[in-house]
Amino acid sequence: MPPLGYRRTTPSAAGESDAPQVVQDGRAARGTLRSLALLVDRLATRADGQDSARDPAAASVVRDALRQYTGRIRESSMQCRIVDGQFVLAGDAVDRGLTRDDPLLGTLLFRCVALGIGSITVRQGAAPAELLTLATFLARSRSGEPTTTVSNTPTSMSTVAEPQPRELLRSWSVLVTPEHAPGGHLRPTSVGAEPVVPRGTTAGAGDTSLEDDARAPMPAIARLAAAHDDAMATRAVDILVEMIDQAEFRGHARTLEQITTAAIVQLHEVGTGAGRLALERLLRRLQHRGSLDLLARRLPSAYDRRGLLELLSRAGETAVDILVRQLMEVDDAAARRAYFDSIVQLDIAGPTLFDLVRDTRWYVVRNAVALLGEMGVEQADVVLLPLLQHDDDRIRIAAARALVRLGTAKALQGLHQAIDDRHAEVRRLAAVSYALTPGTAGMVRPPAARLAMALEKETDEDVALEMLASLGKLGSADAMQRLLRIALPQPQMGEGGEPMREAWLRIAALEALVKARGNAVRPQVEALLHDADPEVAQAALRLRG
Repeated sequence: MPPLGYRRTTPSAAGESDAPQVVQDGRAARGTLRSLALLVDRLATRADGQDSARDPAAASVVRDALRQYTGRIRESSMQCRIVDGQFVLAGDAVDRGLTRDDPLLGTLLFRCVALGIGSITVRQGAAPAELLTLATFLARSRSGEPTTTVSNTPTSMSTVAEPQPRELLRSWSVLVTPEHAPGGHLRPTSVGAEPVVPRGTTAGAGDTSLEDDARAPMPAIARLAAAHDDAMATRAVDILVEMIDQAEFRGHARTLEQITTAAIVQLHEVGTGAGRLALERLLRRLQHRGSLDLLARRLPSAYDRRGLLELLSRAGETAVDILVRQLMEVDDAAARRAYFDSIVQLDIAGPTLFDLVRDTRWYVVRNAVALLGEMGVEQADVVLLPLLQHDDDRIRIAAARALVRLGTAKALQGLHQAIDDRHAEVRRLAAVSYALTPGTAGMVRPPAARLAMALEKETDEDVALEMLASLGKLGSADAMQRLLRIALPQPQMGEGGEPMREAWLRIAALEALVKARGNAVRPQVEALLHDADPEVAQAALRLRG
């Protein structure tokens, strides 16, 4: 068993959850945002007319826009905030004049403001289905409609009842938050999976029927805040400890939450000064198992979870065990997200997670796998790799996502073998792993032959595009020859010969060549300027610059 507390300290090839893998310059960031705006515009235009909705040409236009946006996200993440009616990308505000003069950006900004969006974060390498869901949300939603959120799959949406949602849209790699998200604890760049737990048991939010008792600790809390020496602090803590005993016995979770929040605030106020020892005694008492169980129930409904998380972090693996068990039992979507995000933020991989990977329930395994991936527990690759052979597609997808997130040499080598998996998303993630390998320390570049062979028989367009991009990033002579063979014009084929390649496939191969070799492939690009396919010729003209 690997060290349970071990976690990587440097970003892997997959990138960290709270930092973009590639730092964009301003122009690239605006280009990514504009590609999203183009996709939203194409979807909105298609949805406006019934005829266009059934028109294959209209669907092709949407598909082209989705390919463009997917290509942008494949290269780097997108972090966009809307502040005072203005786009802010990676901390830099987009010039208002640029937004005003560009109809696509202007319309997207109007939609975001009308929906009350505060931030849009898309993780690098997000699946095309997730990007399409994001664009559909922006294209079809109108001010005043019910707020929506995405649960376990990128294409499933459900109504959220809470009046002030912490997030408007969420999937594995996409997070859209409102302008003023309650609590401020949810980092816009911490985009994690929302596990599905089809259970009938809901963990209680606390003692909502005990509102009359909620003010009970306030006088003692006020005395603690007013303490100017150790003696005064000790007397106040004595009273609060007695209240904790009673609250734990009666199940008054709200009382415990108030005491915890006040104690953490006071701890930061006093620092190493008077009352510190008394406060530490109070916090040690709150770390008893019974109190932690009750506080965990309050976590989903807490307006500001930072104080509770700070206490839970002190409890270490005990707190992780409690939160994991709550996650596995609760059936409320918002509560699941709260527990999942909290476990990731605690950043402690307790033995419970490793044990649950071997559970017989698929949703339990998937939750544990997703957590290990989001937390970056590198040594988890040993227990995750066998799951790539699991019969359940949902578990194999979760394992592949987690292994990509870990990005260890062992994880990526295992993913290479999954390039022939029966599920398209597993194959897509396996293709991604080929592109990540060259940047992994201590690994040799994998041969392109297996990836190229898989590409020849691939039937899913999104997977094929990912394979082409990975061949370009491999950069080997064999990979370049494969891309050239796809991009260049085909000889005339007789009956029964190889079918003519579609334009999108040739364009993607050409783009991969240019990214890999730059000016070295200029002759090949110029040779396509007068290609018989006008789309290929236009792409060659664009890429020549």
